[in-house]
Amino acid sequence: MRKNNKIFSLILSSITVLVMSIFLFNLFFNSPTAQEEAIKELELNKGKYDEYSIVLENTNEGKVKEIAKALGVNYRITHDGSYARLYLDEEDILSIYKNEEYKDYLQYFSIDYEASIAEIEEIEEEYVVNPSKYTPNDEFYSKQTYLDYLNLSSIWENVRGDGITVAVIDTGIDTDHPEFIGKISEYSYNATEDKIVKDYVLEDGSYDWSLVEDEQGHGTAVTGVIAASMDNGVGITGIAPNVTIITIKAECDEQGNFKRTSDLVFGLYYAIERDVNVVNMSFGTQTNDFAKPAKLAVDSDIICIAAAGNDATAELTYPAADPNVIGVGALAEGSFELASYSNYGENTNVVAPGTVYTTTLNGGYKVMNGTSFASPIVAAVVALQMQYDQNYRGEYYPTYSKIQELLYASSIDLGALGEDFYFGYGTIDVSALILEERLEVCFNYLTDEIEETKQIFIKDHTLQDIPEPERLYSVFDGWYYDIHCTEEYNLYSDAWSSDLTLYAKWANEDDSVPYTYVELDDGTIEIRSYTGRRRYITIPDYI
Repeated sequence: MRKNNKIFSLILSSITVLVMSIFLFNLFFNSPTAQEEAIKELELNKGKYDEYSIVLENTNEGKVKEIAKALGVNYRITHDGSYARLYLDEEDILSIYKNEEYKDYLQYFSIDYEASIAEIEEIEEEYVVNPSKYTPNDEFYSKQTYLDYLNLSSIWENVRGDGITVAVIDTGIDTDHPEFIGKISEYSYNATEDKIVKDYVLEDGSYDWSLVEDEQGHGTAVTGVIAASMDNGVGITGIAPNVTIITIKAECDEQGNFKRTSDLVFGLYYAIERDVNVVNMSFGTQTNDFAKPAKLAVDSDIICIAAAGNDATAELTYPAADPNVIGVGALAEGSFELASYSNYGENTNVVAPGTVYTTTLNGGYKVMNGTSFASPIVAAVVALQMQYDQNYRGEYYPTYSKIQELLYASSIDLGALGEDFYFGYGTIDVSALILEERLEVCFNYLTDEIEETKQIFIKDHTLQDIPEPERLYSVFDGWYYDIHCTEEYNLYSDAWSSDLTLYAKWANEDDSVPYTYVELDDGTIEIRSYTGRRRYITIPDYI
């Protein structure tokens, strides 16, 4: 009997080892490889990318040359050598990915996805509100009712964008439109063909403007919001009508989507090389190919503005969601409510009207709708602020952080108090941003652990961007007007008319876990109440 048991045990052990071997074999040899995963992504997303383009990100010139030589293709690379595009000729990207000869290069490859423009269908409704204090003589100015939602006040009597250059990365521009006569720089650029207008001269001595001619209409409409001529007796007026425009054109498909994101990235690099002041990007994609050039723009004191997108979602849309770009959501027509289509969350730092009356192809005008048009409103307003600061404050190179700080401080708070998930810091108030007096608040943390910080605020406006400091063994317990912490600052409601200092109050947290909680069947924790002394808490990852 014992012998039989022993034989049975041996058989059972053998079967167990065999089963485990089969399992491990399947796990390690039948699981998808990186190559298979990449091919699967291409097949699932077919039609959403350029089949004859491969992107190399965070690379260098040596690696680009090596791969291009191995594939036998031409390439295009940025001046800093960190971003490149391979031009495929005979083989498409799927064939390259399937070719075992190139398997070792797949780790360097990225797909060149399309990017969508942030425009939605035209709408016909119009609303009537009072115009700004200055009334241009442009024929259709009365239809630009969205301008009153910006509180332009007397801004045009002071600045109109002179001396400021705005790059518009888009579908091009109607170069013959009467609103843009004399405004388009000869340094405008076709990002798809890598051609600068000034380098191409026709037989009659004029520039070949066809390089940036708009065939889709989106870029023309966006540019009209920024820079349409003022007081020429026809059409409309742009918010910053005297800026210089550098048009950067990228190729579109028949549906109006940009064929490849790489064109847009090269366009942003070009704008930085031209040392423009402001860049407008009214498009969006789900991959952040813009991180490095956006950081380079910040380091170069160039302000990037982008449309939040029109999918009514908080899903990240780039470049708007990039921390070095100001993302702009859209207000519904004739109101301070968020437009039903507007993205929100990390895509939106501020909001602006999303319905505009603007320029179209063939010298025309019509109502347009989308975050595509909220973005150029902010881009134009920043251009006005830059000119004002140069002319009246002697500030020629404003940093991104300062522009960001001023936008937040001057915006009209919407939605929940302070920064919120849907409106960011609120809607643009041009008069507060540019004309009203700027003061400074000092935040004294009353501890050697944290250095005091300073922040600009607008006189008689509430402050929205309020620090919530953290320390190891104490908890933040509010801001106070006096060093003894007896007179408390009322969040988002107190307005100030002079420079001041606020003092942080601290409290000791209980040594025990400051939560009542239960452990659920699946092992997770459900917090039932908070018993500590913090006024603002972060739910812990674990207890």
